[in-house]
Amino acid sequence: MRSILSDRIIAYFQPILSADTKEIYGYEVLGRYVDDDGKIKSLGPFFGSPDISHEEALKMDRIVKRYAFKKYAEEQRGEYLFINVRLAWLLPYAENPEEMITLQLVKEFGIAPEKLVIEITEEEFNASEEYIRTIVHYKKIGCRIALDDYGKRASNIDRLAKLQPDIIKINIDYIHNSEQSYHYREYLRSLASFADAVGIEVLYEGVENQRQLDICVSSKGRFYQGFLIALPHASMDNAAVNQSVLSESIETAHRAIQKRTINTETLKNSLDTQVERFLLANPFDREKINSDAYLIKLFLELPDVQRIYLCSRQGVQLSNNIERHSSDIICHDYKNKNWAWRGHFHETTKAFARGRKSCLSNPYRDFTTKEPLFTYCYAINDDVLLFADITQDMERINDYAAG
Repeated sequence: MRSILSDRIIAYFQPILSADTKEIYGYEVLGRYVDDDGKIKSLGPFFGSPDISHEEALKMDRIVKRYAFKKYAEEQRGEYLFINVRLAWLLPYAENPEEMITLQLVKEFGIAPEKLVIEITEEEFNASEEYIRTIVHYKKIGCRIALDDYGKRASNIDRLAKLQPDIIKINIDYIHNSEQSYHYREYLRSLASFADAVGIEVLYEGVENQRQLDICVSSKGRFYQGFLIALPHASMDNAAVNQSVLSESIETAHRAIQKRTINTETLKNSLDTQVERFLLANPFDREKINSDAYLIKLFLELPDVQRIYLCSRQGVQLSNNIERHSSDIICHDYKNKNWAWRGHFHETTKAFARGRKSCLSNPYRDFTTKEPLFTYCYAINDDVLLFADITQDMERINDYAAG
């Protein structure tokens, strides 16, 4: 690899689609070289090799960047250009960041710095003031900052807080593993929700098939990149992009949301009917009833329910748990436990604040069994809430790609 002639080094450009327009938002610059047989090969192994010195990698990177910037200027592009930057290369410019090679190329080829996205690999990130100074300068002149490979080895909130990136690129392994594991699927959703809450956009890279794309779209995120969507190209002019797969995934996610909403509302209404019929025939009077016997009687009329119990409006459990184990019904003593910290209790509080009498939580998994659950809640009166945990088939209620 060290013998590659500089005139054989080129750049390829991989399109990145944006969900809001389904058009190309930008291109990531990828290093390539032409081998002795005229075939195009990736420079990835070169940059990833431990045998390549810092100086050799820097020299090669500068050649790739110059080629890419020249091509971008010649083709008069207006999309964003994503370029990879190693922090070690920035350290010499801590005191004079305006002299960084990338910015010299920007001036040379007349490219607006606002069109650059500087990608920094997360595992390399060092939060020292010297590095921060160079990154802040990039942002000051209008460049966007992306944290590449987010989640790989060094997911560190301190780094994220200090860098304050505009974009996080989700580690490719998470996307591929999400096909087989609900843990990864839920983690993708949590990353996207966190990013949304702090004003960071999400880019899913390395998407290779429709299933992976469906999972990413259902997890939410603005940008998508990978062989399924578009291969790297030698030119940005007339790049071949498979926009239909993104449109299909977005439509699939939209249909799933509608179906999930209808299914959960149908289940909630069915439970409302059963509970209200029971309460009409068996008026609730906490002072006069035996709560266990009362709940067992109700439990027998709710075949889809795994357990039921009573709580106060403050989240304090007032009854035993009445649970179904195979063909048996058993009682567990959880009296005086407080569940106000649980996610489903927060959902209940919000629903009742809106004047509703009942609600059905979002799906989650049991701490012990890992079974998918929904928690139904009905306000028996102003002081007492009925809770019911339901182990319905997740696909029946939550029927969408990420499942």
